[in-house]
Amino acid sequence: MIEEQHRVIRFLTAENITPAAIHCRIVTAYGEDCVSDKSKRKCRARFRAGRESFVDDPRSGQVNTVTTADLIDKVVYLVRSDRRVILRMLAVKVDVRVGTV
Repeated sequence: MIEEQHRVIRFLTAENITPAAIHCRIVTAYGEDCVSDKSKRKCRARFRAGRESFVDDPRSGQVNTVTTADLIDKVVYLVRSDRRVILRMLAVKVDVRVGTV
């Protein structure tokens, strides 16, 4: 529902509709399920600045790693198959940081 409203905001922004008018039209169309006025204004500003999508851009920095049962099973299997394996090798084989292993 929110993505749909973002598309509407993008369209109305392209039509040079004022933020107040956009707010009125979205409230009329979606009622209580509409995004907040502040969110609409931020969205409109981003589209006016040239953004085509409201999806977050990839960010630089450390990638988040999630420890899952599948990852644990892979590590356990590798350790049981070769007890002399070192952490660096495990990290490379399961494609995670050494600190995660």
